[in-house]
Amino acid sequence: MRGEEQLREELQEFQKEKERIRNIVGQIGGTNNRQNKIVNTLLIVIIVALLVLGGVFNRITPSLAVQVAILFGVIKLIWMFYESQRASHFQFWILNSLEFRINEIYKKTKKLEKDLELLKKTKEQKNDK
Repeated sequence: MRGEEQLREELQEFQKEKERIRNIVGQIGGTNNRQNKIVNTLLIVIIVALLVLGGVFNRITPSLAVQVAILFGVIKLIWMFYESQRASHFQFWILNSLEFRINEIYKKTKKLEKDLELLKKTKEQKNDK
């Protein structure tokens, strides 16, 4: 029973850490944050307004309305690529720092193994005498 409770606690800690990381990545651009929602809504409203003005009310020519709507669609795609790139860069930075730390731990472990072997040899030499 004790082991099961410990596993549940570890799972809860993992879930909390996962949510924290998800929020951090979301702030960088991994998910929709407030700024993204505002930009997306603004671009969609502009595109719909252009199509309504050009198609329904004939305030501007329909071809001009479609062309400008396509322009704003392309701007939206560029915005999405930019946000995706920011999130990817952040994730790469995290992975790179993890790799650096793992390499440091590996070097320290190898040094400790060598020191331990040396200590064992000196202890064996003392016991042989």
